[in-house]
Amino acid sequence: MKKKILLFVLLLCIVAASALAADAVEPPKPAATGMTDRVAGVLVVFFVLSVVFEVATSAIFNWRLFIVYLEGKGWKTPVTILLAFTMFKSYDLDIVRDLLVALGYAAPFSLGGQVMTSLLIAGGSDGVFQIFTKLGIRNPAERDKKVAQIKAAAQAMKPAPPKPAVVPAPK
Repeated sequence: MKKKILLFVLLLCIVAASALAADAVEPPKPAATGMTDRVAGVLVVFFVLSVVFEVATSAIFNWRLFIVYLEGKGWKTPVTILLAFTMFKSYDLDIVRDLLVALGYAAPFSLGGQVMTSLLIAGGSDGVFQIFTKLGIRNPAERDKKVAQIKAAAQAMKPAPPKPAVVPAPK
């Protein structure tokens, strides 16, 4: 399973890198007034989307079915990346392009930019989780306790394996 996930992530990185490299990015135009404001606006959008994804994915990751079947198996990051990519593809969001445009580059909209944006949001979501933890909004120890309780309850509900029938030996 780990090999499949690593292969998926490697393939995703190759696609993103090749798509970004294939896109023509023109050199920046002379610095325009308000460049700092535009860059700050893009970074605020990035931060807000990271917070939104952290809150949205916590609902999925705290779901009993996810905890029982997928907790601890490395599915959180791929789920977050796929959700982010699906949303960005649907709404034509590309933070990488927006940042390049804010810096004065003439960057086209690209699939590679959307993939990279999805990866950035997945990483940013984890960063937001760390901030929430330090602020006391999220408590990993409390969540781990809840996960253990849910898994124990699920294990208790499984029927015991049938005992093999004892066949008397012939005399």
